[in-house]
Amino acid sequence: MPAEHAILSLLELDVGGADRGAGYGYDLARHFSEGQPLAEVIRLEPGMLYHHLKKLERAGWVTAAVTPRGARPPRRVHRITPSGQAELARWLAEPVAHTREIRLEFLVKLYFARQRDSALAARLVAEQRETCLRLEASLAQQLAALDAADEADQARDFRRLVLELRLAQTRAAAAWLKRAGSVWTDATPG
Repeated sequence: MPAEHAILSLLELDVGGADRGAGYGYDLARHFSEGQPLAEVIRLEPGMLYHHLKKLERAGWVTAAVTPRGARPPRRVHRITPSGQAELARWLAEPVAHTREIRLEFLVKLYFARQRDSALAARLVAEQRETCLRLEASLAQQLAALDAADEADQARDFRRLVLELRLAQTRAAAAWLKRAGSVWTDATPG
């Protein structure tokens, strides 16, 4: 649910064009458009943004109310709820479980963690790297156990290829996280 959590984060950061903890769909959508830093990671068309807002409302993490604007059409203002804030804090505080989730979910977390607090971003990077190192060790053990088996067949050969790819990706992610840790730790918010 990186898109929903990104929307919650935008609402909490007061970038949605309304008052504290609230925003308008159109203003929120601009953050996902081409040329915006967040769009480097996640693209969200306005129609999908409104779909996610409705989903967040059903979950109780966002409320919506129509605000009149005189002669102009009324607007819906979306506001993050206390349970939405709690969910966002939980989500931002934990690393992703799988290497494949680093490309999207982790980068969205890192973007917003950095907006919130540089210490949170540094901790998130460090914990994500630890998660990758544990996964790397597990994959290496699985590969060693597979290689120790005497029989060879197509299924085992394919499993070896899969494990080798996952291990290479996880090692690359851990190396990138080591570099990211130094960049995010040394940088100032901005």
